[in-house]
Amino acid sequence: MLACLGYLTADLAVRLLPVGPADRLARGLARLAFAVRPPARRRLEANLAQWRPGMSAAARRATAREAFEHFALSLADSLRLARLAPAALERAIEVRGREHLEHARASGRGVILLSAHAGNWEWGAAWLASHGPPLHVVARPHPDRRVDRRFHRLRRARGVGMLPGRLLWTGASRALRRREWVALMADRRGALGPVCPWAALLARRTGALVLPALMLRLAPGRYAACFGAPLSAEACAAGGYRDAMRPHFDRHPGQWFAFEPLPEGLL
Repeated sequence: MLACLGYLTADLAVRLLPVGPADRLARGLARLAFAVRPPARRRLEANLAQWRPGMSAAARRATAREAFEHFALSLADSLRLARLAPAALERAIEVRGREHLEHARASGRGVILLSAHAGNWEWGAAWLASHGPPLHVVARPHPDRRVDRRFHRLRRARGVGMLPGRLLWTGASRALRRREWVALMADRRGALGPVCPWAALLARRTGALVLPALMLRLAPGRYAACFGAPLSAEACAAGGYRDAMRPHFDRHPGQWFAFEPLPEGLL
């Protein structure tokens, strides 16, 4: 109930307030949440300590606070998607690593997008879906069903499909064999364990490419769609995703929402 009320309040604020005041409110609420030391803050700081062992406690705290703020801004932007014209979304995106994206498109194969809880994955999915082929995302259901339904509606309105958890392997395999794209978040454990080995096995079985991808925030209402070189199933299983993501996490640690324990093999 509280989660649903919180999302409804955030959606109302985004509808009624101009972008600047709404974003300042989001930042203020994020700082308040950070100050009460929720479990997500402790897990994030612990993950940063593992990712960057030489980082001081003060630097970890500052980076974690920045991540809370970026998460609030990401949520505000995600709620704006419902009222953002396709042309406006297109103008807001700068593509980096376009040659890797075009290689994946030209391959004529299914593609497994390996992304992370960083920047704004909802904008990333909406932008990719507007360019085809069909895109399906694997997302953990929100504990509050009403919140979950709201995000399902938002994704469907942008042409983003959802794969059911119970039939994940079957649904993903069928989509990839139809030469469609499936997006997975590889910086958390999935229902079947660490995501990267699962994605590697799926790529072997279906002949799909594995494409590392992130959508990072550049400025208010501006994002960079970042693509790494496609990975073979073997490279994916051997840690290729980690190597592709590390430069982005190192340059933008305050946009990585590592609020849960990291899966094995990511560090």
